[in-house]
Amino acid sequence: TSFDSLYVNVNGESGYFDRSLDAYGREDEPCRRCGTPMRRRAWMNRSSYYCPRCQRPPRASS
Repeated sequence: TSFDSLYVNVNGESGYFDRSLDAYGREDEPCRRCGTPMRRRAWMNRSSYYCPRCQRPPRASS
């Protein structure tokens, strides 16, 4: 999902997918499913947002 205004569809309209994101950018806000505060995990200059109750923790890399 791109939030940049330069990304538009063939009709020149900006995207709307950011309206349906349930986790992105919601660190410490309640999960919409269970109410648990959302978490953020930084990884290689990026971030991943997740609910620690509804989602399984990432597997440890070996």
